[in-house]
Amino acid sequence: MSALQSLATILGLGFVSGVNLYLGALVTGLAIRFHLVTNLPPELGILAHPAVLIASGLLFALEFFADKIPVVASVWDAVHTFIRPIGGALLALGAAGHLDPTVQVLAALAGGTLALGTHSAKMGFRLAAHVAPEPATFTAISTAEDVGVAGLLVLAFTHPVVALVILILLIAALVFAIPRLWRILRFLLRAAGGRLRSFFATAKRDEPPPWAQDAIHALDPDARGVVALGYAWTLKGAPRLRDGWLVGARGEWHFICKRWGKTKTHHLVTDLPQALRRDRGLFYDTAIFLVAARPIRFFVPKDWSPWLPKDI
Repeated sequence: MSALQSLATILGLGFVSGVNLYLGALVTGLAIRFHLVTNLPPELGILAHPAVLIASGLLFALEFFADKIPVVASVWDAVHTFIRPIGGALLALGAAGHLDPTVQVLAALAGGTLALGTHSAKMGFRLAAHVAPEPATFTAISTAEDVGVAGLLVLAFTHPVVALVILILLIAALVFAIPRLWRILRFLLRAAGGRLRSFFATAKRDEPPPWAQDAIHALDPDARGVVALGYAWTLKGAPRLRDGWLVGARGEWHFICKRWGKTKTHHLVTDLPQALRRDRGLFYDTAIFLVAARPIRFFVPKDWSPWLPKDI
């Protein structure tokens, strides 16, 4: 087994494990079982055992159907947060079984890290799709993932150079996307928690941090205004879904957030009829204000939504 094919197999197995661990194990096992690939390390031969093939096939079938249902897919992904990285590390370790022990350790670390990264990206992307959870969209996304997993492994086994080029591009895209997907994931988890807390009138809300309390007090010394947790979708100079605090005081609205360690206060224009609107959703409400003559959408978790005036 050449060095390029070893590298492509290690990275490929680690990468696809975070997307669909069972399909990755099934494809590899079938390739070994039917001698479609003959130069893989013997340590991966266990995947071709009939019992392992049956188990991976059944688990893949279960994931295939679970992955097509929006809410079930998210629960399934959450359960596999620890399973996929461990599986990716073990598969990468098996792919490096013929190499030096030091390389084996590095391969296991790389496989687990890649699996965790692709799993996090998949989970964040899926939760983002819950904004419009159409079954057809979820089915298309899930099917594309399965085809990509199988195709990438076939390339890693048969055309390692091509697979390495694709993997490098995918890893670069992953590094670029993960921070954004993590913000989406954090927001949606907060929104889901807020929806649950909104059912209990006595549930404790988040307190603004000290830096925000100082800025809020500067805007509203008498503490008679309105304060609500909000997430800005596209605020100039801040990443998407920047979290902060909507403050209504003395007839004006402001959004306070943190940027590069500094507290920023954005004035929200509300004097035009179309500049101020409130839409109610299942997990969060939406308030639209004008910021520098641009309409900006702010998402407010359900447990904070009652604090906003009803006419927004």
